[in-house]
Amino acid sequence: MEKEFIKNIQQSVTLNVTAGKIDSFRQIEKTTGTVRVYENGCIGVAGCLGEPNEEELTEKAREALAFGIPYPCSLEGPLEKEEIHDEEIIPVADFIPTMQRFLDRLGELCPNFALTNKIGMTRTYTEYRNSLGRHLVSCGRELSISLVAQSRGSGNLFDTAFGWSGDHFDEEALLAEFKREYDAFYKPVDIEPGRYPVLIEPAQLLYRYLNHMVGDLYAAGASLLKGKLGEKVFSDKLTLKADMNLKTAPSGCFFDAEGCVAPDMRPSLVENGVLKGLLTTKKTAAAYGLPNLGTAAATYDGVPDMDLPGLYAEPTAKSLKELAPGRAVLVVVAAGGDATPEGHFASPVQMAYLMENGELIGRLPDIAISGDFFDLLGKDYVGTSHDDPIEGFNFSAFVMDVAKA
Repeated sequence: MEKEFIKNIQQSVTLNVTAGKIDSFRQIEKTTGTVRVYENGCIGVAGCLGEPNEEELTEKAREALAFGIPYPCSLEGPLEKEEIHDEEIIPVADFIPTMQRFLDRLGELCPNFALTNKIGMTRTYTEYRNSLGRHLVSCGRELSISLVAQSRGSGNLFDTAFGWSGDHFDEEALLAEFKREYDAFYKPVDIEPGRYPVLIEPAQLLYRYLNHMVGDLYAAGASLLKGKLGEKVFSDKLTLKADMNLKTAPSGCFFDAEGCVAPDMRPSLVENGVLKGLLTTKKTAAAYGLPNLGTAAATYDGVPDMDLPGLYAEPTAKSLKELAPGRAVLVVVAAGGDATPEGHFASPVQMAYLMENGELIGRLPDIAISGDFFDLLGKDYVGTSHDDPIEGFNFSAFVMDVAKA
């Protein structure tokens, strides 16, 4: 019999913001434990909330083998590895006064905005051990600022958004960037319908297409990518990975639920346009003869399942000016869009800025954007820039059809 043990601790503090003031907070700590055992081609799972008793969980997992749940036993071999990014971002005792000071200063810089929503700080610790001698420990922290802004007197629920997340807090840089967006918001501009580079966070667009990279759908022939594993499919410039690296995904974990660790902690979906991997678990990989990408997830008391991880697009430019030197559309809020089974994507854009040579020119009226799966990631993929305008920002550019909404 082989065995896996997992312990996870999640700590979070969430501040609720209303009209620029912190009016409540919530602090949570959640600990879970998991034991999975394998014997005769079956898996037994036991989990608990709270500090785990490994012996008790192991006995319960042995008993669960009687359910006869099939699962291949292919544990990863010996490896001792720690990734500990546990430097405190803001002491919990100082979190509320620090963030209220930030909100007060932001309110002074942006007096026509009423700011609402959430600010959160999280710490995630995960430990994995198995009976073959693998022992992994991951720990990271993240601060996330997610504010929606109502232009006073507009009558709308909200008009734009300020957002950022990362493992440090650079107050001056954030205030400068949010002020830049505020100033541009009150400079209405227009754009003629046509094809333009559209700057968008990769997840806003690419998550709509990740179902085509799921191993089960690929094997069933239901993916637009069927039969293309190992083939050149997209632009030479596109390298797309699942992000499990704490440097760029600070609240994540550098290994998956089955103890797999990818090179650079970023399993490759696409490398220089070649489809390299699909989202799988060890079970689906074995069932369909696919390579295991190492992106499995699992509830504390459940069998491993496929995960939709964070995304990392390799940068192709150092700045937005270099990425899109002429006119471009910077998407801030795009809700309600979708992609058809054939791969055509369209979305209304509720908030966007016009950019020129990397600078914000002004706020665009409501527009709509559209494109095709293979074109967007192929001939219409412009590239990706990281850390511009401030560290933590990440935009990809795709040439899309832009129309008046």
